[in-house]
Amino acid sequence: MGPLPEDRLEPNGWPFKYTGLDYFGPLFVTIGRRTEKRWVALFTCLTTRAVHLEIAHDLSTDSCIIAMRNFMCRRGPVVRLRSDNGKNFIGADREARKFDEVFEPEKIQDELSSKGIEWIFNCPANPAAGGIWERMVQCVKKVLAHTVKEVAPKEHVLESFLIEAENIVNSRPLTHLPVTVDQEAPLTPNDLLRGVANVPDLPGDRGEQPVKCATRKQWRIARMMRDRFWKRWVHEYLPTLVRREKWCEHVEPMRPGNLVYICDPAIPRREWRKGVVEEVYPGADGVPRRAAVRTTNGDRAKLIMRPISRLAILDVVNAVASPGWGCRGTD
Repeated sequence: MGPLPEDRLEPNGWPFKYTGLDYFGPLFVTIGRRTEKRWVALFTCLTTRAVHLEIAHDLSTDSCIIAMRNFMCRRGPVVRLRSDNGKNFIGADREARKFDEVFEPEKIQDELSSKGIEWIFNCPANPAAGGIWERMVQCVKKVLAHTVKEVAPKEHVLESFLIEAENIVNSRPLTHLPVTVDQEAPLTPNDLLRGVANVPDLPGDRGEQPVKCATRKQWRIARMMRDRFWKRWVHEYLPTLVRREKWCEHVEPMRPGNLVYICDPAIPRREWRKGVVEEVYPGADGVPRRAAVRTTNGDRAKLIMRPISRLAILDVVNAVASPGWGCRGTD
């Protein structure tokens, strides 16, 4: 199990400094007497786990750029943006192929590079690399399931539903819930986005006296609350991220020339393709994380990129050297 990227471990930044992007949908809206499809662009702060939802009118590149510009105008600058490949934005195969036809990563990269934003794509066929925003998509879908259900609302109603869902997801606790009344309330993304929790305690609920502050000192109070959030984030939330409870056993790293099976959960195992590893690409920790595999498609060779977790090494050398391989021993 590799270390977490620095995007998730840097304190004292601003919300959405490091952001993950994902699409989900389609959702249906009522326009006059007809229904149309709308998609939702979900932006996830990789550090504070806050979310921001924007409606995408279609799957075109221009619509994606508009959603990104609206997001940055409302949430501030972004240093690094991570996302899946275009085919992974929409779950349905038919919509994924359509999105791949109209989605132009080069055009969006030019738009982001002009603003000094780095855009990083995950390796194809590796949804685990984007688990942090896939989890947020699941949370938002659960909230919308209780509001939208099977109706097709008007577009402004859907926008209102998304704002409510965004507020509910940003009100979830990041740390452990308090056991006694004296303990502090758990951290939530809204603590940093708003400076207060979603439902703040009223003065006098715990026998406290209201604090009177001068208006000219409000900026100091805001800075103090921000610093207090990051201090609790480092001491309470960060230790829960760095625990390694699985994948601690050391295995031999993959090397060029290995014969591998390309694992694809969408097809039966007997139909998995075989290939030869041409080149491996290590991660920040020096361990290979993805590889370029050469396969045969008919009479032509094809080079595809796959994560190491989707490749199964065929131990052909050891199998041939073993005298009793493939049969039951007879004594």
